[in-house]
Amino acid sequence: MSDFNELGASSANAFFEDLEKLLVSEIAKKPDNRALQLKLAELYSQTARITDFVAVARRIRELAGRHPERSDEWLRVLNMGRSLCPDEPLFTLNPSSGFAFEAPREEPPRHTRIGEEPRFKKPLEELATAYDQVRRDPRFIAELDTEIMQIAGAPSALQWLQRLSEQVGGAQIYVKRDDIGTRLSHITSAVVGQALLAKRMGKRALISFSRNGRSGVLVASIAARLGMKATVYMSAEQIAVQRSNVFRMWLCGADVQEAESGGRIGGDIRKAAFEDWAGRAQDSLLIMGLDAGPHPYPMLTLELTSLVGRECRRQLYAQTRQAPDLVVARGGENADAIGLFPAFLQAAKTRLVCVTPAEPFDSPSPDGARTAHQLDIPEQQSLSIQTQQRATQILEGMDYPRVAREHAWLRATGRVEDALIGAAAAKKAIRDMSHFEGIIPAIETAYAIAWACQTAARMPRDQTVMVLMAENVDKYIWDIGRAMGIPL
Repeated sequence: MSDFNELGASSANAFFEDLEKLLVSEIAKKPDNRALQLKLAELYSQTARITDFVAVARRIRELAGRHPERSDEWLRVLNMGRSLCPDEPLFTLNPSSGFAFEAPREEPPRHTRIGEEPRFKKPLEELATAYDQVRRDPRFIAELDTEIMQIAGAPSALQWLQRLSEQVGGAQIYVKRDDIGTRLSHITSAVVGQALLAKRMGKRALISFSRNGRSGVLVASIAARLGMKATVYMSAEQIAVQRSNVFRMWLCGADVQEAESGGRIGGDIRKAAFEDWAGRAQDSLLIMGLDAGPHPYPMLTLELTSLVGRECRRQLYAQTRQAPDLVVARGGENADAIGLFPAFLQAAKTRLVCVTPAEPFDSPSPDGARTAHQLDIPEQQSLSIQTQQRATQILEGMDYPRVAREHAWLRATGRVEDALIGAAAAKKAIRDMSHFEGIIPAIETAYAIAWACQTAARMPRDQTVMVLMAENVDKYIWDIGRAMGIPL
């Protein structure tokens, strides 16, 4: 990770600049497209560029015509505008506009996202300042390099699937073997980086939350290695189910706390962790795994997890002397894509694709790579298979999306594509990978490999396809056997 300071598109500012250029370019081609204008307005809202936001808002209002109350885009912009710049006349009540909102008799309660309360302002600013100081510090980068190598065995291998490529008969297929080992490879660098940063800041304890205990084990182990205390919050149900992981955390000296249940999945344990941090932020740091929190966590986790993409880029170039033509990651919460895609954003000829299962793995239906239309799924609902759309369309001000914001933006602009594929193709991918390469992929990874193989078959032989394998198959092996009809 010696080029950690090569942030480029991985940095938050560079990302928003690149995204703005893409949107402006697309709007120039389709000036009347309100959806694109809305995306640009959201970008300016996210980055607090009020003047630019108002200018785009005026354009959306013009496109809404005589009945703006019928325009979802305008109503969305109106909501953002009243929050971002309430004194702007464009967003004040205007009976002549054709619609009006009834003013509430009393001030409505303001919904704030976890971590946006005033009590978190100072700890978050302290974290942002500390990270900005070390993100290009050679000593910190070298220390992080060493820890990642010792803890996770980085860099993992980039393996050419020669026999499978010959069988497919098209482009050459490579896989990044982050599936070897028991660590959560896609967030190990983020967790370890935050832990090292906490130690640099003089913190003595790490606080985290874990839905199934696996990330909790990682936090507990790095805390033990650094001589720090660790507290991990889990739900009572998962503590009962994941007893082996709870035991591992206990052996490492971590304090596993049960969070009260009753709310949204994962919300209670995260809230408990934030509450704990609020009470002892002076000597502790909250460890976050993915892009699901306030600034600077999205930027921090994006830059730290992008290690895997830079490894892939260097390793593939060493073998082929060219950038990949296609980079594929599994869908879901896009944990793989967060780290994989940033290194290739500037490679204009490289397609970036997230593959989502079109049906459960135990589905008996016949296969193929199919579009949303062929699956009888409305286009705007095609990603609801794994609740991605629901995750990115939560009410404004209520919670953070589980799908990374950067990935959602890139998908909206078309830089990242989404694909669907059936269960039969995933099962075939497992058989072919096992038979030709001696590699058994995990279930979600198998969908990505299946789509990559079908696409590679239509590509020239001198082109390259790369797939990230970040799931360990061990916990899925019996599910795979049962779904494939193997007697167990």
